[in-house]
Formats: sequence, C-alpha cells, structure tokens
Amino acid sequence: MKKVKGFFSFFGLAFTQVAVSTALIAYAELILNRMGYTPTGSWQFYVLHLLFLLPCVLLLTPAGFMSDKYPKERILLWTTLLSLPVVGLFCAGAYLGNLYMMMGGVGLFFILQAFQSPAKNGFMKELMGVRFLASGSGTLMIVTFCAMFFAGVALAFAVREDLVQPVLYTLGALQLLGFIFALRLPSIGAYDKELKFPWKYYWTSKYARRKMAKAWKNRALRQSIVGQAMFWVMIFLMVFVIQDQFSSGSLFDKDSLANYAIFGTGIGLVAGFFFAMRMSRNFIEIGLIPMGTAGASILIFLIPFIPRPYNSIAFALLGFCGGIFALPMFATMLYNTKPRSAGHVLSLSNVVQNLSIIVFDILAIVAIRYLALDRMNLFFILGIVCLVGTVWALWAMPQTLLRQLLRSVLSVHYKFLVNGVQNIPWEGPVLLVGNHISYIDWAMIQMASPRPMRFVITRRPFEKWYVKLLLSQMETIDLDISNPGPAMEEARKALMRGEAVVMFPENAMTSTGNMSRFRLDYSKAIKDVPRVKLLPFYVQGLWGSSYSMADAGFKDLVHSGGRIVTVAFGEELPLDSSPMMVKRAVQELSITAWTTYIRSLRPVASAWIRTVKHVGSGPSVYSPDGNHLSANALATAALSFAGIIDKLTKGEKQVGVLIPPSGPGIIVNMACLIKGKTVYNLNYTNTPETMDYCCGVADVKTLITARVFIEKLKQKGLPMEKLLDNYKVYYMEDLKEQLHKSTLVKNFLRVLILPAWYLELRFFKKVTLDDVATIIFSSGSEGRPKGVELTHQNLIGNIKQCESVLLPSAEDVFLGSLPLFHAFGFSITTMLCLVEGVPVATCPDPTDARLVSRMCAQFKVSIMVATGTFLRMWGLNRAVHPLMFSHVRAIYAGAEKIREDVRQLYRNKFKLEIFEGFGCTETTPVAAVNTKDVLMDDYKTVIEGNKPGTVGAPLPGTQIRIVDPDTMEELAVGEDGLILIGGAQIMKGYLKDPERTAQAIAVINGKRWYKTGDKGHVDEDGYLTIVDRYSRFAKLGGEMVSLGSVDFKISECSLFDEIDHFAVAVPDGSKGEKIVLVYAGEKSEDEVKDMLKQVGLPPLMLPGAVVKVDVLPKLGSGKSDVQTGKKIAMERLGITG
Repeated sequence: MKKVKGFFSFFGLAFTQVAVSTALIAYAELILNRMGYTPTGSWQFYVLHLLFLLPCVLLLTPAGFMSDKYPKERILLWTTLLSLPVVGLFCAGAYLGNLYMMMGGVGLFFILQAFQSPAKNGFMKELMGVRFLASGSGTLMIVTFCAMFFAGVALAFAVREDLVQPVLYTLGALQLLGFIFALRLPSIGAYDKELKFPWKYYWTSKYARRKMAKAWKNRALRQSIVGQAMFWVMIFLMVFVIQDQFSSGSLFDKDSLANYAIFGTGIGLVAGFFFAMRMSRNFIEIGLIPMGTAGASILIFLIPFIPRPYNSIAFALLGFCGGIFALPMFATMLYNTKPRSAGHVLSLSNVVQNLSIIVFDILAIVAIRYLALDRMNLFFILGIVCLVGTVWALWAMPQTLLRQLLRSVLSVHYKFLVNGVQNIPWEGPVLLVGNHISYIDWAMIQMASPRPMRFVITRRPFEKWYVKLLLSQMETIDLDISNPGPAMEEARKALMRGEAVVMFPENAMTSTGNMSRFRLDYSKAIKDVPRVKLLPFYVQGLWGSSYSMADAGFKDLVHSGGRIVTVAFGEELPLDSSPMMVKRAVQELSITAWTTYIRSLRPVASAWIRTVKHVGSGPSVYSPDGNHLSANALATAALSFAGIIDKLTKGEKQVGVLIPPSGPGIIVNMACLIKGKTVYNLNYTNTPETMDYCCGVADVKTLITARVFIEKLKQKGLPMEKLLDNYKVYYMEDLKEQLHKSTLVKNFLRVLILPAWYLELRFFKKVTLDDVATIIFSSGSEGRPKGVELTHQNLIGNIKQCESVLLPSAEDVFLGSLPLFHAFGFSITTMLCLVEGVPVATCPDPTDARLVSRMCAQFKVSIMVATGTFLRMWGLNRAVHPLMFSHVRAIYAGAEKIREDVRQLYRNKFKLEIFEGFGCTETTPVAAVNTKDVLMDDYKTVIEGNKPGTVGAPLPGTQIRIVDPDTMEELAVGEDGLILIGGAQIMKGYLKDPERTAQAIAVINGKRWYKTGDKGHVDEDGYLTIVDRYSRFAKLGGEMVSLGSVDFKISECSLFDEIDHFAVAVPDGSKGEKIVLVYAGEKSEDEVKDMLKQVGLPPLMLPGAVVKVDVLPKLGSGKSDVQTGKKIAMERLGITG
C-alpha cells in the first residue's frame, strides 16, 4: 500500500489540515474561556460551533459540484493555498486579541474545508483504488484522529504554559507544509466539461434535494451515511462532556476525567482502526458494525460507574468499539460512490453529520442549562444513541453479524483469503455459480462477500438443530435435485428483488477434489430478470477438511495443521454462457484461488521440516538394502550432510547430484535444499558428454555421487572419467566418514526436541517461493536437453494440487522407482512424499522388475506412479506375481501414451485400473489426471472420473486451453489444436534461454500459459485427449499424418503385442517424407511388413519401410528416444540430410 504513488503526500496533507482545523477551534475555545465565556451559557460558543458546522450544510451542492467537475487534486491544492492567508488572518486576530478577526478566520477556513473535505475523501479512493480502499480508509481515519489528538493536547499544553507565539507560528508552518504536500500530489483526476451547476436551483434547494434523494435511494449509502453521523455524534458528545476541563486547562491534571477520556479513547480508536483494517484486508468487513455499536452501548452505560483510573480502560475499549464500526461504514460509503457523483455523496455525508451534531449540541445545552443535568448524565444520552444504533444495525444488517460470528468461530481452524471481491456489485441482482467441495462452502462465501447472500442448497437429512436454525436465518433456498424447478423459481423471485443468489451447479459435493459437470440448469432463475449479473466463484482449501467428502485417511493426513481457505470471485460472464463455458470460467478462476493459496505456503524444505515434527519416528524412506529411514532419521542425516555440503560448495549456487532414487539420493537433495542450493540431478542414462553439457549450462562446479553407483555405470560401458575429471567430485562414502557420531547425536536431539521454526531459523538458509529449487533438463527426445527452472512455488504448488486428487494418506506407501532427474520422480514420488508425510519405497533401477515387485510386496506399496514402458515391463515379467501388487490401490501413469494392451494386462492380471495423466517437465510436471468414478448422493448417478483414452481432467488450480497454434484463438470443444496449460506450476523459464522461454510461454489476460507443443482436444467435461506432438507429424504429399496415431493403431492390433515399436518420419524424394516403423522383436522385417497390412491402416498411414533393432532406444524416463530411432532408420535406409 505504501508503494502507491502519492501515498505520503496525501496523508501528510490530511494530517496537516486536520491538525490546523482542530487547533483553530480549540484555540478559539480556550480564548473564549479565558475571556469568561462558558460553553453552555455564552452565545459566542454557539457562534463558534456554527462557524465550523454550517459551511458544509450551506455549501452542499457547490462543494459536491466542484469535486465532481474538477480534478480533486486541484481542489486540494487551491483550497490549501487559499487557506494560507485565512490562517494568517486568524493568527493575526489571536496575536492582536481581536475576537472578530479570529471568528472570521474560523468561518473562512471552514468554508474552504467544505470544498476540501469531499475532494479529499474522493481523492483517497482514486489514489488507493478498490483493492486498498479499506486500508486507505483506515489510514485516513488514524491520521485524522492522531492529528486531532496531537493538535488538541499540544495546544492545551502550550496555552497552559503561555506559549502563544510558538502556537501561532506552528499553525502557519503546518498550513504551509500542507500546501507543499498538495503540490506533490499525483495528477489522477479528470475534468468533466459537460457538468454544469444550476445556480437558479441552488437558492430554492431543489438541486440539493434532488441530489440527496438520489443518494438516499442507495441502501448501502444510506446506511453508511447514517452510521457515520452516529459515530461523529458520539465523538462530539465525548468532547462536550470534557469541554469544561479542556477549556479551563485542567486537561493534564492527574485525576482529570478529560485526561482519561482523551488518552484512553484515542488509543482505543487507533487500535480499533488497525483491527478493522486487518479484518478488512480482502474485503470491507461490515460484520464489525453491529458488534462495534453493541460494545459501545454497553461501555457507555458502564463508564459513569467505573472509578478512576480504571475508567481509562473502559474509555479505551469504547474507542476500540467505535473504531471497528466507523471504518467499515466510511469505506462502504466510499466504495459505493461513483466518479460523477462522489463529490455530492460525500458532501451529503458531511451535511448529515454536521446537522446531527448541531441537533445534539442544542439538546445537550438544553439538558444542562434548563434541566440541570450533570455532564456525566450525558453518557446515558450517548448510550441511548448507541443502543438505537445497535438495534438499527441488527435490523438493517442481520446477516453481517451472523457472518462475523461465523468468522470468529471458523478462524480458529482456518486462515481466510479472498480475491476479486470487487467484482461483486453492492446492489442489484447477481447470480454466483461455482464449485462445491464441502458442507460449509456457503459459510465461506458469505464471509467473503460484502453483501448478504441467498444460497440454493440441498438440505441434508438428520441435520443438527443449530444447523437448521442457522440456515433458516440465512434464508436458504431448498433444492431437490430430482425436481429443481421450485428452487429455481424461488431464486428468480429473490433476484427480481435485487438480492444476491449463490448456486452450486454440480448438484453435489465433489468426492474426488475435482469439479464435475455442471448439471443444474440455472437459466430459469435469471430468465427475464433485469440488470442481473452472472459471476463465477471458486472455493479452495476445504477439500480434505472434516466437512468434505474426502477419504478418512486423506483427512487425517491434511488435518495436521491449520488450513488456508481461499475464495475467488471472477468477472461478470455473459448471461447466455452455457454451463460448460461457465465451468471453464470457474476452472480458470481456480488458478487465481490456488495461486493466492500457494503464495501463502512455505518453501519445500521449510514445509518438509514441519512434516518431520508431525511424523516423528514414523517411516519415511524404505530402501532395498534395509537401510530404512524414519522422518527423524532422514532429517538428522540431511542436517548433518547439509553442514558439510555447505562448506564444500561455498559460493556455489548450483550443486550436481549423481545418485539414483534411494535414501542417500534423498538425503543429498534435502541437504542442498536446506542450505538454499539449487539441485541438479544428472540424467545418468545420457552419455557423459551430454551430462557434461548440462552441467556446463547449469554452472555446476561440484558433483556429489556414490562410488558404488559410479562403478555400476562403468560396468554398463559409460566412460564416466570424461565427466568426473571436469568437476570437484565428492563421494557419499567419504562424506559419511567425515561425520562424527557427536554431530549425528546433536542433530538427532535437535530434530527431536527443538520446534520446526527454530530449526529453520538456526540451520536453514532463507529462500523465497520465487527462488529456483531445482533444474531438470528435458529428456531431449526432440533435440538437445533444455534446462527447466522450477521454483519452490512450482514444486509446493504442484505437490498440493496432486495431493488433492491422488488423496494419499499416512497409511499409504508410494513406489519411488522413477529417477530423481525425472520431473515425476523428483516432484511426485520424492518431494510429495516428504512434504506430505507419506512413506516412499525406493527402487534405484526401475527396469529391475523383480526388485520393484519385491519392494511392492514387502512394504505394501499402495500407490504406483510410473511410465507406460515400465508398467508393461513389470506386467509381462513372469516373476511378478499378482499377489505382489495386492496392496496397490491406484496406478498413475504418464510421460507417454498408455497402450490398450497394457491396460488389459493390468486389468486381467492384477485387477487394477491404470489412471493415465499428463504433464511436462515445464509444468512441474502434472497438469491433468484421471481418477476413480464415484457415486452421487442420489445413489443412482455416477460421476465419471476415469475416461480411458484421455489423460484426464485438469488438476485443481490448473486450466487447459486448446488454441489455434498460429492465431492463439481458443477453439471449440472437441476441435484439435495446440494445448496450453495455465497454473501456478508453470516453470520459471528455460535456463539461460530467454528467447526459448518467450516462445514457450504465452501471457493471456495476465496469466502465464505454457505451450506444450502437443496437439489435442477437450470434451464437454474438460477431459483432455492427446493426438500427438506437433513435431511428430509426417508430411506426405502435402497431407499431415500423426505418427502417434500410427503407433496407437498398430499397438491396438494383437499381432504386435510382443513387439516394441514406434514410427518416425524420414526424408523422401517423391513425397517429401515417408513413415518408417522402428521395432524390436523376434519377427523379421518382411514378416512385420506383412503384419502391417493386416492392421487395417489407411494407405496414407501405412509405413513405407520397417527397421529392426536389437533394443528399442529409450530415454531415462522410459519414453521412446525418437531422435536416436530416426538416426538409426536413416542410416539403415541410406538416407542423408
């Protein structure tokens, strides 16, 4: 907020003008008191009060007109400038002892203030904007009361000490300083040439009555203006009670009522403003209004009975209550003003305030002078005023109090974030539609909204009595999903009355964490409703809570700490938007909600150490060699190695790691992250030359590996010396020897005893979510590997997104067979497990089917994440018995298309379904995934979570767009185009390659989208189907043929069940390109050609040649190495170029 241009100049100006205003009135009252006049018995005091109250009343329309017609900063400048000679007139009168000059100065000053006040408040709204309106309003009110307090107390002290001349000099200096501040205000206003002032109607007050009537019709404005008036009447009566002591100079007496009242109330007001600002960070919390008025009423009645000095506490609490209801009222009034009428509205507010003060001033004087009431008795009058205000607030805004009470209860367990609240209109009919993830979505939406909401919900049988009472007070609309007509008609009637209505079109709460199809037809509710608006919303953070339908194990896993709930409101949608279009808008809005949520999380290592404190001695990493690690043991080892690695890599940001998925590999990765290093796990399936190239790009100077692993790589024929000779190499075996037992014991005790925040403060290097956590080089399947920079936000965000769909529990065990250099292996089967506290069974070699199956059986692996190639390898291996996978409940596969024969293999042999997903290294990696089917609450409708042949629906917080690759225009449902992925998991960029990054990232409406390079389409439910890579098309005689489609159709033929294959495109002299099938198997090339003829391929898709290889080239991820396969085919066929 402080970064807003003009912030300090504006609030400096506000401080000086309020201070001068207060000083003029206070000084005049002190002089009148010294001359023998009394506040309740002298007409001079009445005149003085009228001089500062009446100008706003008499100049209502001219002041409002000036503020609306001219730039507000210009009005502030000219009124401040003209105030300089006026303040000079007052000071001259004070110096000469001329009461009439002083009175004239006061009158002229407040005439200028009548023009300045609406311009000042209106300028503040234009300066701060809607986003910071509540904070700006609170700051303005704090500055106002600090200036009043400073001026009043300083003046009383100065007059008591007879420091008249310094006071007058200070007044002039303050006004001059205000003028300097006015000169520095930014030019943000506009001049309205069309606006004319009807002087002929001014004298008859017709113009004023018209403007007042127009503003008074707005309910929110009417309530806020009345509330503001009530607040200032309270302040006036407080000042009136202590006026005698202030005027007589006894303010600083030890036992003075004024002493306790001014200091206590002042401190309380400022505290109340700060509290209200904090509560209104995301939206204007009008629920504080009835609470504030109720508290003030009680305290005002109690204050006369509380002895001094204890009443100072009561005065402070009274000020606090006043602050928490005044700020929302003021901010609400500003929010509802429009640029062309803001000046008149703010002038009207000043008029109502000043007229109310005049009336109560007269009543107070009459009560004291003619009814012989003591000034302390005025507290009872003030209490009655507050009590009336409380009753009015409860009558006018009953749901605001209910919302605030809900917020007070729920805030114990939930941290609340709101985004886009400015999109909700304060008045008029509005229909909000969005996702449904818990039983208390309605409460969260109502808490996030600045206006009352009517909810269309399906009531649950056997509801608790207090739930029924609460929902009846909320005036919910009951929905029968088998007959929604009556509910839609009632919702329509509510909209016709200008109310806000909320619907959940899914018709049921999610059972998967993802949105399902929008089944409720809400078009009848908005039919023929004038001026109705349609807004999307998205609730994030309640999935996995006790109020959701998530699995019990997942609830236990995510219930370990407080939850962060985000509610996001989107911009208005066209009324003719189809349910599918609305769902897509809600899905895109989920990016905003999830990003807001993710930005509140901690970096990976910080999140992990807190999980360690929760898991404790529970298992964290299972190893084939028996060296298993509990969470405490892993943290102890990571802390111990972190100290050594930090010393060895001093001054180095990136550290290379050459270790397979295992306990040591995880220890090194976490040790590096603890010290704020960027980890680069080398792809050891590449050649040493490629690894060396990647290390060079990543600026790696130090490699950490293990001797036993290096020996295994050498046994496979890799000349590792070509790599290791170029870097500082440290072996885990040697580093382990450097660790003293005392170090391990000390770190173990630290992990066991010390809180997570202290461990982080003492041993972790501070990093932000925007810092790069790891560099993962792409597989290089289509060229040289690219270094993908993934930040802590990318990692922690994708972990949370995947968690909400995979639904792991503490009883689950992940299979960790994917290598750490693979995005799935690093993010999902390693970091997700560590951060969420789910054990992982590591397998250093995913091609060892015997080891994988043994680990699954021994440690009861329940969740497998693998590629299609590895799944096929394990399934076909005769040593893998179905009983070994008996504990597996879910298999998630990605990185390549799952062949139908592999699906059938797992269905028949293991009775398991493979849930196919989609992602890229650039998306950290998961973007979409299939999930299990679930039965709706009506026990007859199945929500389809798994659609074989697709790669699933986008993760929560992720959106998929299909666009034309040339124009980037979004395509219709079912139409093939370029796949774009948006979400918090999109990479930071390609390492040292801004040009490639710019080509891969598209910015649309402020959101970053990754161009995957894949061709595909989405269906009506948002499920994505991949056709092929745009680069994997062959151009034959001008026709484009998908090589992926060729592969898929061949794999569907049972003749090729025992053959691994993929198609490539090679240059051809006659057609430009031709298709070649590269395969590995026992069949000869001639036999394979004959088999291809039986597949039933269209002539254009039939491979023109086949090339047999001993082993089909694969990447470390298990994907086919198309580049190498193409080179082999061209060499065999004698093709160059």
